[in-house]
Amino acid sequence: MATDDAFKEMLGNRLRNLRLDAGLTLEELASRSGVSYRTIIDIEKAATRPSVEVIRLLCRALDYSLSDFFKFRY
Repeated sequence: MATDDAFKEMLGNRLRNLRLDAGLTLEELASRSGVSYRTIIDIEKAATRPSVEVIRLLCRALDYSLSDFFKFRY
């Protein structure tokens, strides 16, 4: 797997796990964050690499710090 693909997969898994831990559906996270449902799906499926701004909006909606979001092994 290419390095960029591995990173996108890690981001997607991180987001999915945080969303599920918060007990939120994709629709609920989209509504709370202002990030489109389609974009969240694409991030979780590693189909896109989100901007830091998109991750910031998602973290705010999940009540999770941006710095903690990126604390994962890559």
